[in-house]
Amino acid sequence: MYCKTCGKEVNDNAEICPHCGCRLKGVSVREEDAKSVGFGVLGFFFPLIGLILYLVWKDQYPLRAKSTGKGALIGVIVEVAIYIIVIAISVAVGTQVRR
Repeated sequence: MYCKTCGKEVNDNAEICPHCGCRLKGVSVREEDAKSVGFGVLGFFFPLIGLILYLVWKDQYPLRAKSTGKGALIGVIVEVAIYIIVIAISVAVGTQVRR
């Protein structure tokens, strides 16, 4: 069985997740749930879609949702970093041209 909150594997008889402390009884996770590199890559290149899929899947497919959410988060961070670098280069080049 897997914890629906953190997605880590736990004992089938556990009542509380030893990793995050979330209550497990009454939680059912589908066996076809697994980490997915493909959905992580999708979330990386299309963060909005990754966020939507994370929100839709977080209860039913926690491992797949976690992969997709991580991809979306990393994609947003990379896009913001690239945006900041491009702005910094534009300002530096603009300052050089004016001299």
